[in-house]
This record gives sequence, C-alpha cells and structure tokens, in this order.
Amino acid sequence: MKPFTFSQYLLSGLILAGSLFVSQAQAAIVINGTRVIYPSDQKEISVKLDNNGEAPLLVQSWIDEGDAHSTPDNSRAPFVLTPPIARIDKHEGQTLRVRFTGQKSLPQDKESIFWLNVLEVPPSTDDGQNKLKIAFRSRIKLFYRPTELKLDTLQIAQQMQWRLIRNAGSWILDGTNPTPYYLNLSAVKVGSSSAEMDLTNSMFAPGEHKTLPLKGATDGSGFKQVEFSAINDYGGIQTITQPLTP
Repeated sequence: MKPFTFSQYLLSGLILAGSLFVSQAQAAIVINGTRVIYPSDQKEISVKLDNNGEAPLLVQSWIDEGDAHSTPDNSRAPFVLTPPIARIDKHEGQTLRVRFTGQKSLPQDKESIFWLNVLEVPPSTDDGQNKLKIAFRSRIKLFYRPTELKLDTLQIAQQMQWRLIRNAGSWILDGTNPTPYYLNLSAVKVGSSSAEMDLTNSMFAPGEHKTLPLKGATDGSGFKQVEFSAINDYGGIQTITQPLTP
C-alpha cells in the first residue's frame, strides 16, 4: 500500500469541503491579484499570499496545466514553485516564488495558460471535541507571456470581432479573438438580450472563436452593436461597445 502523503491529506480535506455547503465559511488565505502574468524574459516572479484569518494555517501550492483534479504529485507544469508547503501565521503573509524551468517548449507567438493552486487547511485541535475542518483551494490563472508580444494589454479586448447568426429560430453571437492573448469576458449584451455565459465559454484562447446563445432574443433586426465586459491584467473590468457584423 502506498503511504498517505501530505498532499493527499490536504486534497482529501478539499474533497470533503467540496461535498458540503457551509454558508458562513470562507477562505482565510488571499492571493494578491486575480491572475498571474509570467513574462518570458523573467527568471522568476513573486506571488504574495496573506492570511486574513484568526489562526495559523498550513498552505500547499502548486501549478497545473488545466486539470482541476491535478495534485502536486502528478502535475507536469514546467514551473518550480517555492515554498511548496508553508505555515502562515494569522495576519501574516508569505511570498511564493515561481520559476519557469524550460523543461517544456512553449509557443513564443502567443500566450500559454496554466493554473496556480493554493490549498489551505486549518490547524488540528486537541480539545476533545469533534469539529468539521474545511480545506479551501483557490485556483487562479497563470499566463506565460512571451516578450515578443507587443500589443498593449488594455487594447486586447478592443480587437474582439462579433457576428450575429440566426440559428433554428434563435439568435447567437459568434465571437472571435484574433489576438495572441487570452481574453476573459464577464458579460456580453446585445440590445436587451444577454449572452449565456459560463466557465466554459467566458475565456477566449488566442485565435479562438465561440458561439454564445442570446437569452430571449427573437428579432435581430434592431441589433446593431454588442456591449461586452472584459477582465484585464489588473483584475479591472473594461466595458466596450462594438458594431455587429451581420
């Protein structure tokens, strides 16, 4: 039988947390920023964690290639993250250092995406009482960005291209991201109709196009423009209005 590793212990706690609904529970470890940008010319970058809770916490961190079920033991992302395990006292912080290993060749004409995972577990108590301990995992995007890409990141969303398509009696939007950057949308609206957005269609990869159904849209004759909101490098929301291509 394989030994029960520390990472397995943490992830077993995460599975328990995912199976329960606790309305008052919330993560104490906060990642500074909503995403991480790794410029290809940097030897390493730093990510700051803060413990906003009232107790010390054990934290395990790792990077994966897009599999939400990955563990620190099976992830093959070409990054080294230190420290992989750390104790963070209450109201204290910890800096994670991320270094690209170069063990995998990444495209230099477009961004590549990975995911930073931060898993926290509350400390054990020996007061003799049975208590439910919940592990929280935060997972945010990490973008590897080649230095050859020169487009101002605040202009990425303005490059989006939209077409309105009639399909089986309903209207859908066809969106294309012609840039070499990943583009994350938070809302899309045409007239009084909103696009049906979820985690599977809110991010456009470089060069990708997707179709977005419009809720309640029956007559597209008055649809002249699209209004959409995109999330920039700093976590801010850009709202942009563009003409629609019939």
